[in-house]
Amino acid sequence: AGPAAEPGAAAAAEAPPVALERLLKLPDSLDYSLPSRGGATRAEWRARFDALRQQLAEERAGLEGAKDRLEKVAGAVDPWQVGPPIPGAQAGSEAPLDYRLRQELRRHREEIERLETELRGLEVEANLASVPADWRE
Repeated sequence: AGPAAEPGAAAAAEAPPVALERLLKLPDSLDYSLPSRGGATRAEWRARFDALRQQLAEERAGLEGAKDRLEKVAGAVDPWQVGPPIPGAQAGSEAPLDYRLRQELRRHREEIERLETELRGLEVEANLASVPADWRE
């Protein structure tokens, strides 16, 4: 029941002494040159925000273009002809074009809603990671 009974004491006695400077120095394998938040650097956060904002701008422009085309078609077509395509309808009807434009409008609106939700999610992620506002621009 002496000092030999303690396993930690024997290991401590055999370990070579470590210089204090070595203990206070950070390992060479760590790289602190690029500041990051949430596992991403400033450039990566900006790229993520920029990509989403660019996609959102493209979808909004596509929505406006589809609206303009729909207004032109709606103004040039008899109101009774505007509607979804009906199997067996007369070949010269503009209704299928109107229907395609309405579907395109719906698709743009859904995509805009999805991208806005994704952007809000990215904002939440950035807030949780304490990402500065200038990294999001």
